[in-house]
Amino acid sequence: MRCATKEDMIKISLIKDLAVRKPSNQDPMVCVQGVLLCYCNEEIKEHIKAQNGYILYRVDRAGLQMKVRFRKRTRNSNECHPILEKSPEFWKRLTQAQKIYVGFGHCSVENQSALIQCIKCVGYGHTKALCKEKNDLFSYCGGKHMGRHCPSRAKNETPHCVNCSRAKKGVLL
Repeated sequence: MRCATKEDMIKISLIKDLAVRKPSNQDPMVCVQGVLLCYCNEEIKEHIKAQNGYILYRVDRAGLQMKVRFRKRTRNSNECHPILEKSPEFWKRLTQAQKIYVGFGHCSVENQSALIQCIKCVGYGHTKALCKEKNDLFSYCGGKHMGRHCPSRAKNETPHCVNCSRAKKGVLL
């Protein structure tokens, strides 16, 4: 949430059970799809810098900053999708190129949102590993079950947003 003034931020920080902090700038992220799992994070970064000179042409060395934030698993147990945080100019060039070389692979590159959503409770700002919810919640109806066991979905009922229900905002289509 963004506040117009510091006074508004102070007022909001007085709300019980709400953590307030000043925002910090974060570099944009990309998802590099289909990288071999055997490469460590440092090797991935070095391969990108060494093999993609045509993309990095005339980018100053300070603009080549990147950090592997985490890796997504894939269906292929020999691959992963590393999520890289990059400087804005580097991010722009990679997303425009759409494909880069990493090791022996020619990998697709997509923009990665910095928004994190938990797959267990469907809440925002944390992952399943940090989730405090005891039961899995299904995103379609908010019930404490998995998708294949959802009675609302089987009856083709209107979906209910779990987060809107928590905020008492009602139904979202």
